[in-house]
Amino acid sequence: MLSQLVNTGYNNVTELIELVVPMVWAYVDDIKPWFDETFWMKFSIFPEVWTASSYKGSSGELTTMNYIGHHQRNQQTWLEAMYIASERYKVNFTGVAITGWSRYDHMLSLCEFLPSSIPSLAYLLQTIVYGRLTNELNETISRTLLGCTQMPLWERSMYPTYVSCTFPGHEMYEMMYQYDYVMRQYEETMSFVRLYITDIHLRQNYIHYKRGEECFERLLSLESQMIHFIDAFQNACLVFFTADIGPEWLQTYFMRTLKDVQQRTNFIERTLKTQSSWLQRPLPKNFSRIIIKKRNITVNSLIQNS
Repeated sequence: MLSQLVNTGYNNVTELIELVVPMVWAYVDDIKPWFDETFWMKFSIFPEVWTASSYKGSSGELTTMNYIGHHQRNQQTWLEAMYIASERYKVNFTGVAITGWSRYDHMLSLCEFLPSSIPSLAYLLQTIVYGRLTNELNETISRTLLGCTQMPLWERSMYPTYVSCTFPGHEMYEMMYQYDYVMRQYEETMSFVRLYITDIHLRQNYIHYKRGEECFERLLSLESQMIHFIDAFQNACLVFFTADIGPEWLQTYFMRTLKDVQQRTNFIERTLKTQSSWLQRPLPKNFSRIIIKKRNITVNSLIQNS
């Protein structure tokens, strides 16, 4: 906001010296290209300047899994940028605020949970203490500080992974690994099912009997996993949150996928029981031309009418 003020032509920045303590924040992987020498020179006049990194929540409004790599790189490059700015432009850095976003606004559900983001916070704090992480320090953080059986994931793995830990909040951390596994199973199963149970099949009550049986078997297994996750997830949430958090989070991130699974499962079950022959082509309900009416409305007209 201070940068925007200066860019509008406000040149009496010295008037603000005794009124504000500026905080410079950026949450990208590498923050150094974001700020040039002109930028830092403007802040060298302040007696103290803060910076802000993040250990969770800055990866998107609907991000659920917390991966350490992005946040650690953000913190690492902040330290490097602060060193350069203090040496070259005499910027007086006082400290770093390690932020953790929970909601992007009041209307949105929680994104990355605090308990499951403790490993990320631990790695960022150790990065600040030591300046840079080494393999030996990585091992100490994961095994000694967090009590994990293996090093926590820095990035999303190509393969399902499970990490067991003992730090306060580990129940939620391990639950998010289960969520990741179930969603991988969903993607794998549905990529197969959607080949043979498309929207046309749903509309026409039309199915390949043998393929339908194969899809049905896969969907039943997936549905069972998803129902088990729902129960276990809500129990874990009750350890840390009020009773509303579990159901709201599930409705935001999970129930739509379960509905998709159950819709196709119910369709296959019903159709396998009733279909005794294949329809001839062209299919009878496919003759009507598809016509979609355009909306004759704008945001401004909505606001004016409200």
